[in-house]
Amino acid sequence: MKDIQIIENEIYTLPEVIDFVKQTLDRVGEKSTQNPLRYSSTDVYWLLHDMLQYVNRNIPGEFTLPQTQKGTYRVTYTTEDSAKQKADRKLKAEINRTAKYLEELTGRKPSWGDRE
Repeated sequence: MKDIQIIENEIYTLPEVIDFVKQTLDRVGEKSTQNPLRYSSTDVYWLLHDMLQYVNRNIPGEFTLPQTQKGTYRVTYTTEDSAKQKADRKLKAEINRTAKYLEELTGRKPSWGDRE
């Protein structure tokens, strides 16, 4: 296995980082063939989920791991624009929910709340 050279103060592209991760996992896999430790499906899911959460904090857009059927998952990617639209829809729904709650409490709907 070739050495992984991570040079101080160097900036790496995502494909380069992915290659480092692949090399590391390949090495771990080679050396772990006799390891009796087993991982549950939940462990594997959360490992992948957390890895994607880290990736999502560092790139535009969003990777998710939705379940397509029981026990089957797919990595999906949403562009930055559609991720922003989704966040805007969530924010609007939250604002409307708050407006409805205030209307129930006070009997008056705030001017910033949408009419349904």
